[in-house]
Amino acid sequence: MTSLWECPQCQRQFTRKNQRHACGTGERSAVLRNRPPEVVDLFGALERFARSLGPVELVARERYVLFRSQRIFADAVIMADAVRLAIHLGRQVEHALFIKVVADKRQVTHVARLHSPQDLEAMKPLLQEAYAHSLA
Repeated sequence: MTSLWECPQCQRQFTRKNQRHACGTGERSAVLRNRPPEVVDLFGALERFARSLGPVELVARERYVLFRSQRIFADAVIMADAVRLAIHLGRQVEHALFIKVVADKRQVTHVARLHSPQDLEAMKPLLQEAYAHSLA
């Protein structure tokens, strides 16, 4: 396992020494404020599933939430009618829910717009894979 660097100000841990970051993890409630109950419930189900995978830190900023183990494995943007979910994998995957796929040197980011619990259910195996990839 990689040794982690701990920020002396906020005590958050990172894989890179002196990792640039904003101290603190933000307020989840602020991201969900004034959103429709269906979207809040869908995000709640996503959060519960992500936390079931193992230790997960949620970092909330304005309209988005990062899901992080040692590294970010997914992020969610809370929209008016959906949750826009970006899943960071080590490989490219095809799925009808993906609206965008972008690759860089380390990972392939797959973006889906989730409108229902069934959409989230379809993404769960890929979230599991992304979580495992973030620990590698």
